[in-house]
Amino acid sequence: MDSRPPLISPAQTTPVKRTAGCGCCAGGCLSMVVIAFVLLALLLGVGWFFYGKTLNAFTADAPVSVQTKAPTEAEAAPATEKFERLRAASGSQQSVTVEFTADELNALIARHPAFSDLRGKCRVAIANSILDVAMSVPLSGLPLSRLKHSWFNGSARFGLIYDEDRFNLSVKSFEANGQSIDLSGFQALANTFNNSFNEAFDKSQRDRDSDEFWQNVKSMHVVDDKLIISTKGTKPEPTTI
Repeated sequence: MDSRPPLISPAQTTPVKRTAGCGCCAGGCLSMVVIAFVLLALLLGVGWFFYGKTLNAFTADAPVSVQTKAPTEAEAAPATEKFERLRAASGSQQSVTVEFTADELNALIARHPAFSDLRGKCRVAIANSILDVAMSVPLSGLPLSRLKHSWFNGSARFGLIYDEDRFNLSVKSFEANGQSIDLSGFQALANTFNNSFNEAFDKSQRDRDSDEFWQNVKSMHVVDDKLIISTKGTKPEPTTI
């Protein structure tokens, strides 16, 4: 008899509410990433006998504060300018490419109203083409009754590629409550993990109001120490910031 818990697709999760603009895409995607990673942890060799123990080990009853350096208005200005340019290009179907450093992303989280849902819940680092995200996120969106009032407090390191409506996440490490999760079996589940994540993303787009940002994003890559986002569009691309 198979002792593993059944595969639960992130596509079954409750859609995350979003507001207008593309800042909300960060919060929604972060929540989906966390949900997908928690389900991955349950699938990596965890049988029903260890199900409750695993949930207790890798989830928490309360959030923790994830602090970022509070930038001044002047320090945050370059990040804000890039973000507003990206949002304007998305709305006007203009082709642009914008690069964000980790410090700029953290500045947006700390100061920009569009990222307020991530404030105190997320901190970003980027190095060697790997995104390192420390986070404290509610798990109420998981289709598991035991997690309705639980939180994920931990971090994940992963490569990120988004090309023409499809994500490819290459998970490097995953830590929860100070404990590292063994990813030795991830390769066998990599395709299932990415397919499930993309199904969840597609479903979230159908269940929510139309989001001009994602409709006009052509690609998103983590390269070296930057997150690079390119939008679709027929208009000429201005000089990249």
